Amino acid sequence: MTPFMLRDALVKELERLFADSTYLNARGELSKLNIYAQNLPAKSQEDDDDHYPFILVRVGDVVDVSDTENSTCAIMLSVGIIDEGLDMRGEDTVLNITQRIRQHFLSNRTLDKQFILEPQLTCSLFEEEDMYPYFFGYVDMSWIIPAIREGVQIDY
Repeated sequence: MTPFMLRDALVKELERLFADSTYLNARGELSKLNIYAQNLPAKSQEDDDDHYPFILVRVGDVVDVSDTENSTCAIMLSVGIIDEGLDMRGEDTVLNITQRIRQHFLSNRTLDKQFILEPQLTCSLFEEEDMYPYFFGYVDMSWIIPAIREGVQIDY
């Protein structure tokens, strides 16, 4: 049960969670959230904003304590939206997205019958004042993943 498998399971779960939701894209049209694993797509031009709105699922530190205890894998979700409204409500949209993620995973802490969310989950906003019309938020979480046992061969 590798961090790669956890990341892909999270991408699929987030796609399901937000399947019925739409947000403004860079062209001012309603579109589904783009869910990306590890990195945003490469830019095709200097001002390429086609990846908005998005959630980026990134693997962080993987900690192995021993071969008898389960390991942990840190995951950071980055949320990015564009909102050109002069009422500056983009942060509210980001807060609603992160709250939906928070509510879903804290009330459903087992993912794919093999990964367990640790109860501490942190949500935050990126508080840079001059980023308009871009707004960002983050969800940091840690998942329990099975330990690697000595002598056990895993096929990838």
